[in-house]
Parts: sequence; C-alpha cells; structure tokens
Amino acid sequence: MTKEKPTVLVFYSRKNRFSFNALIASLCAARLERKVNLVWATNQEELYRYTISSPRPALLLFSSTSPEKEEKIKVLRTIKNLQPETILCGGGPHLSACPEAFFPLATIAVRGEGEVAIQEIVSQLVEGRLLHTHHQIISTGPVDLDCFPPFPHELGIFGPIEITRGCPFACAFCQTSFLFGPTVRHRSLSNILEYVKIMKRKDLLDLRFITPNALAYGSPDGRTPCPEALASLLWGLRKIIGKKGRIFLGSFPSEIRPEFVSWELLKLLKETVNNDNLVIGAQSGSDTLLRRMHRQHNQDDVLRATELSLRAGFKVNVDFIFGCPEENEKEENENLATILTLSEMGAIIHAHTFMPLPGTPWGEKEGTPLSPRTKKILGQLARKGKLFGQWYTQERYAQILRTN
Repeated sequence: MTKEKPTVLVFYSRKNRFSFNALIASLCAARLERKVNLVWATNQEELYRYTISSPRPALLLFSSTSPEKEEKIKVLRTIKNLQPETILCGGGPHLSACPEAFFPLATIAVRGEGEVAIQEIVSQLVEGRLLHTHHQIISTGPVDLDCFPPFPHELGIFGPIEITRGCPFACAFCQTSFLFGPTVRHRSLSNILEYVKIMKRKDLLDLRFITPNALAYGSPDGRTPCPEALASLLWGLRKIIGKKGRIFLGSFPSEIRPEFVSWELLKLLKETVNNDNLVIGAQSGSDTLLRRMHRQHNQDDVLRATELSLRAGFKVNVDFIFGCPEENEKEENENLATILTLSEMGAIIHAHTFMPLPGTPWGEKEGTPLSPRTKKILGQLARKGKLFGQWYTQERYAQILRTN
C-alpha cells in the first residue's frame, strides 16, 4: 500500500511571494517537493477551508513582517483551534528578530535565511520525525545564491531573480543587514543567465531583479559600483531576450543608493533597461539625521543623483522616512525643504512614516509624531500628484506601537 504523502501548506501572499518562491525552489532543488502534497493558500479563507477539510494536519509555512505580526498571530490561533496538531513553521523579518513572539503557537521559528532550513524541516516531515509539540528555533547562516534557484520553475512559478543578498551599510531603521548580514553575496552572471534562458523558453521575457542596491551588482564590498560587472549583466540579459524582451532594474524591487549614481551608469541603464523610472533611496534630506541613520551618504548625494537621473531622461521616485526617533525641528525643516526642492526639480516623493522594526538599532525607539506642518506639506504634494506612499497608514500603526 502506498504511503500517503504529508501535506505542506504554504501561506502565500502578495507580500511574501518572493521569499516563498526561493524557499519552494530550495525544496525543488532537493527533489523534496515530490515527496509531499504541496498546497498553496493565497488568503485566510483558503487557509481555513483547507484546514477544515483536510483529514490530516499539515505543515503550515508562514512568514511575517513586523507590521503583520498581530494579524498573523490571530490567523495562527484560528488554525490551531481548527486543527490543533498542525505544525506551524514560520520565518521572515519579525521571526528572525523576535522568534519568541510566535511561541507557543509556532512549532518552529527560523531565524535568518531559510533555504537550507526548509530542506531539513521537510525532510523531517517526510520521515515522520517532525512533531507539533516540539518547539524549536533554528538559526541559519548566509547561503550561496548559486546553490539555489531563484524560483520553482519546475512548478511553473516564476518571478524576479535575486541577484544580490546582504548589505554593508546597516542603516538604523532597516532589517536587511541584520537579517542577511553585512557581507554582500552576488548570484554569478552565469547562474543568472541560466535562469533567464529557462524563462525565455517559456516566452517569459519581462525580467525583474531583487537586490538592496541595483547599482552594486558585482561589487566585492557592496560600497562602490563595479561598472564592468553591471554592464556584463545587462548586456548579457539583452543578448538572450533580444529587443522583444524587457529589463527592469533600478525600479521596484531593486532601488538605488544615491551615491552610486553616475552619468556612466545612467548611460548604461538608458541603453539597456526598459523601466522609465528609477527609485532612489534617500530616506532623509537632513545631513544630521542621515548620520544618525548611518546612511553614509548626504543630502548633496540625493540632489545630485536626482538631477543626473532626470537629465538622463528617467522619472525619479525618491524614498523618504518621516517621524524618525528624536527628530528635532531643525531636521524636520531640512527634510521638508529637501522634498520641496526635489519636487520642484520634477521628482516624485515616496513617503513613509518611521516604524520601529525589531532587530535594528532603532528597533526599540519611538518615532517622533508627525507635526501638523509635515502632514500639511505631504498632503499638498500628494494632491498635486508629487507624492505617494502609505505614510498615513504607517503613521496610525506607529501610534498603535507607541501606546502598546
């Protein structure tokens, strides 16, 4: 009699799909997807429906960012009520920083990169060694991107290709350096082109990439550009997909640090990519606040990068964070003056309100409430089509964090 395969239920959403693409690709690389019944739930209703109808408990894979924490805990509690023996395995930014936040609901919390961990966990499930009562934290180290596919193409699932992981800058508000480490790791050119060829065979000719800094590809330390490596990547992609294909680099999900922008690299982008816009990560227009953030660039870098990018013919979206910890009136005024200058130049502001993220230097700091003047200017720019973003929703979430 054939043994019934155990079920792996993936809570797959718009926010975490790129991460799960990499994790399921890791299972495919080890041929483990053949040994389980893989089920995808793209929303809570699908998740509950499967849990109710399934005769056997599943291994549920979930991920959580910090803003999602409370909602995810409610969902997991419902799952446990519906099927107490479900094995809950979580990862992502919040669990990497605060795994205990999901105990005792979670069975397993993975801290860090999940490609190797997911293979071991599913292997234990297949062998019958994984128990819903065995609570554990698995801490992982950096992986070699070339050892794992960027997406599970065997299952017909494709997406952006992660070309760089890790960030050397360790900004005070950002989890990237603390989740993936300060050492940059690049997927090799040959490996990237291999997966682009696979996409081309499926007539998938729109290429997007995941990287903390699009212009840092190939840089040994991630702190200075490597124009030769970037040129080899972009012309290599173009050679495969031809004029019919489209390359998107420097737009979401691959923004650019301002100090990396040069006329040489903008000319390269203009010749090779199809996105008409670039996303530049400024985060502040105050030099003192930029130093406290540990951004390691200044306001002049932001203005220069924006001016050059606009002159090269790109639309420019510039990321800013408002309401940072201990932000004083002088810094607020400098910030507002900079976004107004950028707006007059023709840039669009992408506005965020500071939210403390665990595991970062500012993880336990309170943000500064946005002043009426800041709110007024942000609102005016938004009504003129010169500003967008979830800053208002994030401000309300930050207020909730301050009162809890």
